[in-house]
Amino acid sequence: MDEKGWIGQAPSCYSGPMQQYTFCCTLCGECCSGSMKVFVNSHDLYKMGRFLKFSHSEELFKKGYVKMEEGQNGLTLPRLRFKKKPFPFCPFLMNDLGEDGVLRGRCSLHLKHKPLVCRLAPLHRELNLDTGEEAFDFILPHPGCPGKAGEGIICVEEERRVLGPELDFERRYYALLSRKADNPAFLWHFPLTGNFEETLKSWEENS
Repeated sequence: MDEKGWIGQAPSCYSGPMQQYTFCCTLCGECCSGSMKVFVNSHDLYKMGRFLKFSHSEELFKKGYVKMEEGQNGLTLPRLRFKKKPFPFCPFLMNDLGEDGVLRGRCSLHLKHKPLVCRLAPLHRELNLDTGEEAFDFILPHPGCPGKAGEGIICVEEERRVLGPELDFERRYYALLSRKADNPAFLWHFPLTGNFEETLKSWEENS
């Protein structure tokens, strides 16, 4: 978080109700491989763990799906641990050879259990914890992404509506992280058997 309270780079403008972009994912899989670093929040851990039928988020770390690494502002945060062979790629990436002979990359978590940052792409969210303001920028998942040439339309307001609860979870996650930066381990190591909203509320009540 910078000195003005922004998570991410402070934007030059704020999103409006008609903000929309042309984009259509081609399933090339490039944004799920290589040197990409995908940092995840508590709700992402909850979703992925439940998908894998784990009872505790700790299993995601023990079984190599997630690892801790220095991220934004020098904080050590959880990120997806990419497999290394035959090349670096997300542990949830599935390659599928279509009838046209083209290899496509599909996310096994799609759509319900996918991390928020992946679900939002190519939108990038910037959040100000001090004011509660948020803004969305259009950032291609990787240089030369073919999705930009697609005919699909991404509407920021529609994404906000659909992902409202998850966006709120992430805001509250960062708020807790900012208050508990000296001891945030509880945000990443917790039982997955209960309701996430209730877990989040208990964290807030005890912070």
